[in-house]
Amino acid sequence: MNTYIIFLRAVNVSGKNIIKMADLKVALIEIGFKSVITYIQSGNVVLKSNAEKAVVEQQIKQLIQERFLLDIAVFCLDVQEVETALQNNPFPADAPNNKVFITFMKNIPSEDALHALTTAFQLGNDAFKILHKLLYFYVVDGMGASKMNTNFFEKKLQTIATGRNLNTIRKVIAYAQSI
Repeated sequence: MNTYIIFLRAVNVSGKNIIKMADLKVALIEIGFKSVITYIQSGNVVLKSNAEKAVVEQQIKQLIQERFLLDIAVFCLDVQEVETALQNNPFPADAPNNKVFITFMKNIPSEDALHALTTAFQLGNDAFKILHKLLYFYVVDGMGASKMNTNFFEKKLQTIATGRNLNTIRKVIAYAQSI
Protein backbone atom coordinates (compact mmCIF):
# COMPACT_ATOMS: atom_id res chain seq x y z
CA MET A 1 0.00 0.00 0.00
CA ASN A 2 1.08 3.53 -0.72
CA THR A 3 1.11 6.19 1.97
CA TYR A 4 -0.11 9.61 0.86
CA ILE A 5 -0.26 13.05 2.37
CA ILE A 6 -3.36 14.96 1.35
CA PHE A 7 -3.64 18.74 1.57
CA LEU A 8 -7.05 20.32 0.99
CA ARG A 9 -7.05 23.90 -0.21
CA ALA A 10 -8.75 26.52 1.94
CA VAL A 11 -10.98 24.45 4.21
CA ASN A 12 -12.23 25.76 7.54
CA VAL A 13 -10.79 29.22 6.87
CA SER A 14 -12.74 32.28 8.03
CA GLY A 15 -15.93 30.25 8.37
CA LYS A 16 -15.85 29.06 4.76
CA ASN A 17 -15.61 25.58 3.22
CA ILE A 18 -16.39 23.91 6.52
CA ILE A 19 -15.46 20.24 6.75
CA LYS A 20 -15.13 18.63 10.15
CA MET A 21 -12.03 16.49 9.98
CA ALA A 22 -13.67 13.76 12.09
CA ASP A 23 -16.48 13.53 9.51
CA LEU A 24 -13.97 13.52 6.65
CA LYS A 25 -12.00 10.73 8.31
CA VAL A 26 -15.12 8.56 8.62
CA ALA A 27 -16.07 9.25 4.99
CA LEU A 28 -12.57 8.38 3.75
CA ILE A 29 -12.62 5.09 5.64
CA GLU A 30 -16.09 4.31 4.28
CA ILE A 31 -14.84 4.56 0.68
CA GLY A 32 -11.91 2.26 1.38
CA PHE A 33 -8.90 4.28 2.50
CA LYS A 34 -6.81 2.76 5.28
CA SER A 35 -4.91 4.12 8.29
CA VAL A 36 -6.57 7.54 7.93
CA ILE A 37 -5.18 10.28 10.17
CA THR A 38 -6.25 13.93 10.12
CA TYR A 39 -4.22 16.74 11.61
CA ILE A 40 -5.80 19.97 12.88
CA GLN A 41 -8.80 21.48 11.13
CA SER A 42 -7.09 22.92 8.05
CA GLY A 43 -7.37 19.95 5.69
CA ASN A 44 -4.36 17.75 6.38
CA VAL A 45 -4.81 14.00 5.93
CA VAL A 46 -2.47 11.02 5.90
CA LEU A 47 -3.78 7.73 4.53
CA LYS A 48 -2.95 4.51 2.75
CA SER A 49 -4.29 3.30 -0.58
CA ASN A 50 -3.42 0.87 -3.35
CA ALA A 51 -4.51 3.45 -5.92
CA GLU A 52 -2.22 5.84 -7.77
CA LYS A 53 -1.98 9.48 -6.66
CA ALA A 54 -4.18 10.89 -9.42
CA VAL A 55 -6.92 8.36 -8.62
CA VAL A 56 -6.76 9.09 -4.89
CA GLU A 57 -6.92 12.81 -5.57
CA GLN A 58 -9.99 12.39 -7.78
CA GLN A 59 -11.71 10.05 -5.31
CA ILE A 60 -11.26 12.53 -2.47
CA LYS A 61 -12.36 15.49 -4.60
CA GLN A 62 -15.50 13.59 -5.64
CA LEU A 63 -16.20 12.51 -2.04
CA ILE A 64 -15.98 16.12 -0.84
CA GLN A 65 -18.26 17.29 -3.64
CA GLU A 66 -20.87 14.62 -2.95
CA ARG A 67 -20.72 14.40 0.85
CA PHE A 68 -19.86 17.96 1.84
CA LEU A 69 -21.16 19.81 -1.26
CA LEU A 70 -17.88 21.68 -1.70
CA ASP A 71 -15.58 22.09 -4.67
CA ILE A 72 -12.17 21.95 -3.01
CA ALA A 73 -8.77 21.59 -4.65
CA VAL A 74 -7.13 18.39 -3.43
CA PHE A 75 -3.38 17.81 -3.43
CA CYS A 76 -2.30 14.18 -3.10
CA LEU A 77 1.42 13.79 -2.51
CA ASP A 78 3.55 10.81 -1.70
CA VAL A 79 5.65 11.02 1.44
CA GLN A 80 8.90 11.36 -0.52
CA GLU A 81 7.60 14.45 -2.33
CA VAL A 82 6.81 16.19 0.94
CA GLU A 83 10.09 15.10 2.54
CA THR A 84 12.02 16.39 -0.49
CA ALA A 85 10.12 19.68 -0.38
CA LEU A 86 11.12 20.05 3.26
CA GLN A 87 14.76 19.11 2.58
CA ASN A 88 14.94 21.70 -0.22
CA ASN A 89 13.69 24.54 1.97
CA PRO A 90 15.93 27.46 0.93
CA PHE A 91 15.50 29.44 4.14
CA PRO A 92 17.75 29.35 7.22
CA ALA A 93 17.35 26.28 9.42
CA ASP A 94 16.88 28.55 12.44
CA ALA A 95 13.97 30.45 10.86
CA PRO A 96 10.80 30.02 12.96
CA ASN A 97 8.80 27.06 11.66
CA ASN A 98 5.54 29.01 11.80
CA LYS A 99 6.94 31.73 9.50
CA VAL A 100 8.27 29.51 6.70
CA PHE A 101 5.72 28.04 4.30
CA ILE A 102 5.88 25.39 1.62
CA THR A 103 3.20 25.85 -1.00
CA PHE A 104 2.32 23.16 -3.52
CA MET A 105 1.09 24.44 -6.88
CA LYS A 106 -0.98 22.59 -9.47
CA ASN A 107 1.07 24.06 -12.34
CA ILE A 108 4.54 25.41 -12.94
CA PRO A 109 4.07 29.18 -13.27
CA SER A 110 4.64 30.73 -16.68
CA GLU A 111 7.77 32.76 -17.31
CA ASP A 112 5.59 35.85 -17.82
CA ALA A 113 3.87 35.38 -14.45
CA LEU A 114 7.21 34.81 -12.71
CA HIS A 115 8.71 37.89 -14.30
CA ALA A 116 5.71 40.05 -13.39
CA LEU A 117 5.83 38.82 -9.80
CA THR A 118 9.55 39.36 -9.32
CA THR A 119 9.61 42.83 -10.88
CA ALA A 120 6.44 44.32 -9.38
CA PHE A 121 6.49 43.06 -5.80
CA GLN A 122 8.28 44.84 -2.96
CA LEU A 123 9.32 42.16 -0.47
CA GLY A 124 10.38 44.21 2.52
CA ASN A 125 11.83 41.69 4.98
CA ASP A 126 9.99 38.77 3.39
CA ALA A 127 11.39 36.35 0.82
CA PHE A 128 10.15 33.69 -1.57
CA LYS A 129 11.63 31.14 -3.93
CA ILE A 130 9.95 29.03 -6.60
CA LEU A 131 11.26 25.61 -7.61
CA HIS A 132 9.13 23.99 -10.31
CA LYS A 133 5.70 23.41 -8.69
CA LEU A 134 6.88 24.40 -5.20
CA LEU A 135 6.79 27.85 -3.70
CA TYR A 136 8.64 28.59 -0.49
CA PHE A 137 8.02 31.80 1.38
CA TYR A 138 9.29 33.29 4.61
CA VAL A 139 7.26 35.95 6.39
CA VAL A 140 9.89 37.35 8.73
CA ASP A 141 7.50 39.50 10.76
CA GLY A 142 4.60 37.02 10.61
CA MET A 143 1.70 36.41 8.25
CA GLY A 144 -0.32 39.36 9.55
CA ALA A 145 2.43 41.84 8.61
CA SER A 146 3.02 40.43 5.12
CA LYS A 147 1.38 40.75 1.72
CA MET A 148 2.52 37.20 0.97
CA ASN A 149 0.01 34.41 1.38
CA THR A 150 -1.29 31.60 -0.79
CA ASN A 151 -4.12 33.69 -2.29
CA PHE A 152 -1.65 36.42 -3.28
CA PHE A 153 0.63 33.93 -5.04
CA GLU A 154 -2.27 32.12 -6.72
CA LYS A 155 -3.43 35.36 -8.32
CA LYS A 156 0.02 36.52 -9.33
CA LEU A 157 1.15 33.11 -10.65
CA GLN A 158 -2.22 32.09 -12.12
CA THR A 159 -2.31 28.69 -10.47
CA ILE A 160 -4.14 26.81 -7.73
CA ALA A 161 -2.05 26.23 -4.65
CA THR A 162 -2.12 25.25 -1.00
CA GLY A 163 0.52 25.91 1.59
CA ARG A 164 1.50 24.79 5.05
CA ASN A 165 4.01 26.09 7.53
CA LEU A 166 6.98 23.94 8.51
CA ASN A 167 5.33 22.87 11.78
CA THR A 168 2.47 21.28 9.85
CA ILE A 169 4.76 19.81 7.18
CA ARG A 170 6.90 18.12 9.82
CA LYS A 171 3.87 16.81 11.70
CA VAL A 172 2.21 15.20 8.66
CA ILE A 173 5.51 13.62 7.65
CA ALA A 174 5.82 12.15 11.14
CA TYR A 175 2.27 10.79 10.91
CA ALA A 176 2.99 9.31 7.48
CA GLN A 177 6.11 7.60 8.77
CA SER A 178 4.16 6.13 11.71
CA ILE A 179 1.49 4.27 9.72
